[in-house]
Amino acid sequence: MSDDQLSLVPGKKKRVKAEVPIATNLPVAQIAIDSQLPHLDRVFDYAVPAKFEAIAQPGVRVRIRFAGKLTDGWLISRVQESDHPGTLAAITNVISPEIVLIPEILELAQSVADRQAGTLSDVLRNAVPNRHAGAEATQFPPAGEIAEVTTDAWTDYVGGEALIKRTLAGEQPRAIVTTGGDNPATLLAQYAMAIAHGGKSIVITVPDRAAIDRVLQELANLQCPKSAIAVLAADDGPSARYRNWLAVLRSSSRIVIGTRNAIFAPAHNLAAVCIWDDWNDTLADPQAPYWHARDIAVLRSAQQNIALVLIGATMSVEACALMPWAVQVAKSRDQLRTESPKVRSALDESGEKMNPAAAGSRIPSTVMQAMKSALTKGPVLVLVSRTGYTPRITCDTCRTLATCSECSGPLMQTARSSAPVCYLCGHIESNWHCKKCKGTSVRAAAVGSERTAEELGRAFPGIPVRSSTSDHILRTVDSRPAIVVATAGAAPIAADGYAAAMLLDGNSMLSRPDLSASQDTYAKWNECVSLVREDGEVVVVADSTHPAVQALIRHDPAGFAQRELEERTQVALPPAIRLAALTGEPNDVDEAVAMLSLPAQTLIRGPVPDKNSQVRMLISCDRRLGIELSAQLKAMTAARSAKHKGGSVNVRIDPLNL
Repeated sequence: MSDDQLSLVPGKKKRVKAEVPIATNLPVAQIAIDSQLPHLDRVFDYAVPAKFEAIAQPGVRVRIRFAGKLTDGWLISRVQESDHPGTLAAITNVISPEIVLIPEILELAQSVADRQAGTLSDVLRNAVPNRHAGAEATQFPPAGEIAEVTTDAWTDYVGGEALIKRTLAGEQPRAIVTTGGDNPATLLAQYAMAIAHGGKSIVITVPDRAAIDRVLQELANLQCPKSAIAVLAADDGPSARYRNWLAVLRSSSRIVIGTRNAIFAPAHNLAAVCIWDDWNDTLADPQAPYWHARDIAVLRSAQQNIALVLIGATMSVEACALMPWAVQVAKSRDQLRTESPKVRSALDESGEKMNPAAAGSRIPSTVMQAMKSALTKGPVLVLVSRTGYTPRITCDTCRTLATCSECSGPLMQTARSSAPVCYLCGHIESNWHCKKCKGTSVRAAAVGSERTAEELGRAFPGIPVRSSTSDHILRTVDSRPAIVVATAGAAPIAADGYAAAMLLDGNSMLSRPDLSASQDTYAKWNECVSLVREDGEVVVVADSTHPAVQALIRHDPAGFAQRELEERTQVALPPAIRLAALTGEPNDVDEAVAMLSLPAQTLIRGPVPDKNSQVRMLISCDRRLGIELSAQLKAMTAARSAKHKGGSVNVRIDPLNL
């Protein structure tokens, strides 16, 4: 090829980086990049282009080039000089001039990341919803006047009126409110209206949409303007949720109600944060860094000097551990017992004397007699522990668990005459036989809501039977006689209260291999008791000597929580201590633990086998050393991430399940 021909071949152009005019005032922006890598959990310095000088303010979303790729980030602050010796790259773009990360939420998110040994970016994904440009163009009306309302629902609560007065005075009361048979939504609505009338804001975090609807209904009964309320729920969709979130950010709405992430709501002039049923595991984030809304509320109350209210029919062990920093607000024991239905065990001495076989029966005759009597007065609630028809079956001959021939998963039945079906892969075992004894017949090892409803329908002909489970939740039922079979958390509200409640499967619920089995079961029972009329009756099918059953009979949620806390203190389990669970491959966990410089008082337990050939190591220490332990774990994960060596080690602080 000749030189003339070569001159016609286009060569690769050299990319020349154009000079970007830089801002003269505070030209250095400190950016937290949106990355899950622990070793990148810090701020990076970038130059602020002159064209972004006015809108590149702390708290805005920005886009930068990091490691050759465009990456989103948060502008944390602007400074005059950088410690970086080289030339700084410039911010590529300011995604939106809206300041969405206000200083109070940034401080809270950083504290959460430090406590949970996680990264700031992981917390901010929950704290600030994804942007929708259309929502930012919305013009929100100014906050309107909230009418003054009475707070008569709090009158009978010891310390209730003082809680409201201290909150309105700008003090920082911390209360654990046990409501018994009262509706927590009524108390929260009156408390919120009193705060909003004073020109301040309140954040109410609840477990689910049903609780949101209950609070909204109570606020509507108090003539609260809709514009004063912002609902932050994931099931509203990203656009609606961001619009409602902006209404809070721009001070248009003073009353914030929402599920788990609402605890980060950027409310201005905030007076109180409230958590309804803090024991509920839906308030715990299932993704790293695994924070719980209750812990965020405690941190926010301490940092911003605002009131904290943990409210519900029962008191969690974690809430009890906050005493005396937080105080209990409740009705007197005498009044509580007078206003609550009678609770008894079907397996107490009188029940077993009447029916010696009651201990081995799922629905003893005591329960059937109580239902027959109550159905003449109104609806009866029947609480069961499982959904489905027969969720677990065994061989009728040798009692071996029936498993799938394809994947060895557990088998279940979906109807009385149906063939066994695999719970995991859906394979139908039309010709099942036991692998141990070759038997071909099966029996129920566990009974679900559908079979319970079928059996009760046959036992009480002419009485309608309704079912409410996670698959199909009923919100309300009328006052006509009916049998309502429900799983925990799905019990509908009866118009005039239930005439009775039958709490089945008590022993199986209490015997789950779970740290919080007793607390969760007791809380679910208490929730059902609160739905029964004062003159109604509650029958629980469980060992009458169990502490949870005794506390239910005595209507003593605080006593039960205190007992649970004492037992956990004796065996060094949360919340009495701070505990971290490390899960991963054996070599990775050993390497991670070896990198820690733990105090002498630290206790290491394990490793023990976990899922998928992994192991779990537990590290516990005194609560006062919790921040130091989290800092050690955070530094360890960052160092291992920077080396890009070995597998990941999952770190959880105070895990729900051990």
